[in-house]
Amino acid sequence: MKQGWFSDALVVFMIFVCAQRLMETFARRPTIKGDRLLRWSFPLMMVVHTAIFVGTVAEYFVVPRAINYWVTAAGLVLYIGSLVLRNTAIRTLGRYFSLHIEIRKDHPLITEGVYGVLRHPIYSAVILELISVPLVANAYYTVLGTIVLYLPLLFLRLQREEVAMLERFGVSYEQYRREVGALVPKWSALARGWCQSRQRS
Repeated sequence: MKQGWFSDALVVFMIFVCAQRLMETFARRPTIKGDRLLRWSFPLMMVVHTAIFVGTVAEYFVVPRAINYWVTAAGLVLYIGSLVLRNTAIRTLGRYFSLHIEIRKDHPLITEGVYGVLRHPIYSAVILELISVPLVANAYYTVLGTIVLYLPLLFLRLQREEVAMLERFGVSYEQYRREVGALVPKWSALARGWCQSRQRS
């Protein structure tokens, strides 16, 4: 049975999630303009992203379901992880961060920090976010919607970005791609990153 306090807490959580997403999307940052690819992908993904948030709330209040607090706790942990991962990646990119697939003429190949263990950490963070938010509400149908609707769009965009990076950096990116996983870290990259952090300390 759903408790009143949990419903109130969920509403507050969803307000925070939406506010954080809006602030990140429309934040003013020093950026360098470049050639944008798959321009239609970002607005479409934002529409689906919003639908997942709406679906989370709707499913919670419409579908009668006992709340599993362990699932909620797991969702919260994953959501916090997604925030940390995404913000770390954005800070690492600095002025080269873009919400679009955008390649600049002087665009360097960034392989330090979190990019030393993931080629696309922001995409990984978005996947975590869109799975974790419905889990907080135990909205399992919405999790399925994320997998069916959002992930194919994200993978299409990722593939186009991979092609653009190969065209821009050639052999350097091909080697980077062999050493570093796209969305999930490779053990070798994790070990290398751990050794480097030990050397710096």
